[in-house]
Amino acid sequence: MAQVLAVPGDVRHGFSYICQFNHDFGRITGIAATTKGNILLCDYVKKNLMLVDPSGHYLNNLDVDSEPYDLSVTNQNIGFITLPNSRCVLQIDPDRMVVLFKATCKKLNTTVFCVSALENTRKGLSEIFLGVNNDGCLYAGAVTYDKISSSITDISQNGQSIGSCVVKFHTVY
Repeated sequence: MAQVLAVPGDVRHGFSYICQFNHDFGRITGIAATTKGNILLCDYVKKNLMLVDPSGHYLNNLDVDSEPYDLSVTNQNIGFITLPNSRCVLQIDPDRMVVLFKATCKKLNTTVFCVSALENTRKGLSEIFLGVNNDGCLYAGAVTYDKISSSITDISQNGQSIGSCVVKFHTVY
């Protein structure tokens, strides 16, 4: 049984997976699959992202400057990773483990805690939804790739208010 932990001891996601991970994990807080079927993991304690194949064999990792919390991969194989302690969102190529873009929220009392991707079949693209914490109030809202930095502040002002205990949400179409 694999488990993704939100806080130590609290299971956020769990799933059965038959493989053997021979890795020294810290605390896995996020998990997503790439379009090639590889598995991307956020290790909050070790401040890195790890890429493993479907059998659990190590492929690559990416060290980040802050604790990664959540991630999502779009149907165009673009990964989005939240780094709430540094108020950032990374856009990466998950199979090459390369950072494509880094967006930082300028407001000190605002941070992004979760991300979810939704395929928009009408447009043929994925939409990104961010969960934003602004002064303890949580909001959710859609963002576009090219305006992610300015959208973080917009979500905290104009987004949908969500419950104060939310640690992750999933968008469905």
